[in-house]
Amino acid sequence: MTELLTTATWWSQPVAAEGSTASEGIRRQLGKPRLDPLTVLVREAAQNSCDAALPGHDVEFAVKISKLSGRSLQNWRDFLLPEPAGSRLGLEQAMDRGIRILTITDRGTTGLGGPLRADEPPLPGERADFVKFVRNVGERKDVTLGGGSYGFGKGIFYNVSRCHVIVVDSQCMFRGRLQRRLIGAAMGDAYEADKTRFTGRHWLGVDEDGIAQALVDDAATRVAESLGLPRFREGETGTTVTVIDIDLGNNGGTDDTQRSPEQAARFLASTIAWNLWPRMITPSPGRLRCSVKFEGFSVPVPDPERSIELRPFVEAFRKLDVEGEYMVPSRKTPPVEIGRFAKVETMAPIKSDELLAVAAPFEGPARHCARMRQANLIVDYVAGNAHPEEGIQYGAVFRSSAEADQYFSDAEPPTHDDWVTSGLHGTALGVVRLANSFIRANLSPAQPDRGVTTASEAALAPLANRLSGLLAAAPDGDGPGPENGQERKRGKRRSSGSRSRPRIVEAPRLTVIDGEPVIVAGVSFPAWPVTTVVEAAPAVVIDSGIERETDLAQPEVLYWSCRTTGELRRGETISLDPADPRDWDVAVRPPEDAVIRLALNVDDAR
Repeated sequence: MTELLTTATWWSQPVAAEGSTASEGIRRQLGKPRLDPLTVLVREAAQNSCDAALPGHDVEFAVKISKLSGRSLQNWRDFLLPEPAGSRLGLEQAMDRGIRILTITDRGTTGLGGPLRADEPPLPGERADFVKFVRNVGERKDVTLGGGSYGFGKGIFYNVSRCHVIVVDSQCMFRGRLQRRLIGAAMGDAYEADKTRFTGRHWLGVDEDGIAQALVDDAATRVAESLGLPRFREGETGTTVTVIDIDLGNNGGTDDTQRSPEQAARFLASTIAWNLWPRMITPSPGRLRCSVKFEGFSVPVPDPERSIELRPFVEAFRKLDVEGEYMVPSRKTPPVEIGRFAKVETMAPIKSDELLAVAAPFEGPARHCARMRQANLIVDYVAGNAHPEEGIQYGAVFRSSAEADQYFSDAEPPTHDDWVTSGLHGTALGVVRLANSFIRANLSPAQPDRGVTTASEAALAPLANRLSGLLAAAPDGDGPGPENGQERKRGKRRSSGSRSRPRIVEAPRLTVIDGEPVIVAGVSFPAWPVTTVVEAAPAVVIDSGIERETDLAQPEVLYWSCRTTGELRRGETISLDPADPRDWDVAVRPPEDAVIRLALNVDDAR
């Protein structure tokens, strides 16, 4: 194996007589983004994965931080060293001090297919993904309504490597058969050696006609296994990009210290949620299933569909496909429809989610519009006017239409984090200007109807501010029960502590049904082996903390709603067979301006 590792050698690109692009220029195409480099990395990598998604497949998108040591470190040394003579990449010094690598892996994608050489034209209908990612820069992607443009964003992979070195391992279908490909690449600084000028670009592979070519098939598999890279299941395609000597960046704010692996992993999980949520929710073609690990430990990626912070954006996004629920900027000449806009008001979080807050693109309750193109990847969040009612937030989404998508693509910088009108002309300038002005004009809180018979969430702020009284799961697994161990009404027996308990897994949210405020909470049930009856038992809590079922108007349980199938079951009890789904919403109508507490009682009677 060591012989195979050392067979791969570096090839350095000389400056051509007619001129060449120095690698510093490619790395600096990104400029100085306002986004954190790890956010830019996640966005660029996810965009590539989504553009390569296989039809009808979810995409597994995994980010992992690892420290090299022992045999693993030695194998990487054998593969990467010696570095190109005169290149000053700093690989040897990095290996001597011990380094961390970051791997970004996708599965459920096509992999990097097409020719291995940049001078070989692809066959009709064949995408030259390998060449465009590994070799070329500035060539437009040929993905219809994809997220990328000219491939300058790939520079971020090299920028977050202290050595500017990556290793690419991909498996694809190439002209009728499965092929694995592995190659190293570097974008260092331009230099001169032995009276020859070099661009600073290097590739690590096997020598073929004077250039470094990718290792393929068995050779690629053996090297990948020795380096500890993720494996492929039988017949599986996809790509892993490894960043060598990863720069994890600094903590923001007053604590401007270097991130630890755990802090970096938490930031990655948070920024994935904020930037990729439209591709993470159901139903979504090519849905992203994201995971983050650091040195063997997992960090959960927040679920956008269960997050209070992201809820208004998720709900607004879904309105874009419902006739009558969205707005369209008025335009008389083609493209007549340039995009769709929807806005939703919801309860603001009483307490921010600690993990989501790590990479939050704004502070405080949402009052923003998430802008995106047809690829359903976040461009940015545009701020609007703050909501006048405490405890209420609003989120909007604007998505470009298929007909106008290219105009918005042309307005994006290499980091895809803005729609810039400078440099645009004609129709493109008019389309992007119209979209930006339309968003600004509509980014204000909804005006509440002050009529007697109509309620709105904006008018329910006092209730929203008290919703912390609808408590989440108690330590024993369900909501808080009655005082002094007394039983609930109807004499039903509570289950013993030995049985798994239902859990309130999602903080309560306020909604309006038929003009009345309703509180909805997410509940998860254990996989009980027998049919089990559960009662939702809400009660009013007064200032002394005592619950009473007399003297005060009582809350009413309206229904249970299955989160996966949409099935509706009315009443306060729900009977669950072993085959029934386990994730449900419970809807409760509260008394006016009251705090309620919810218990989940399991009936033991058989």
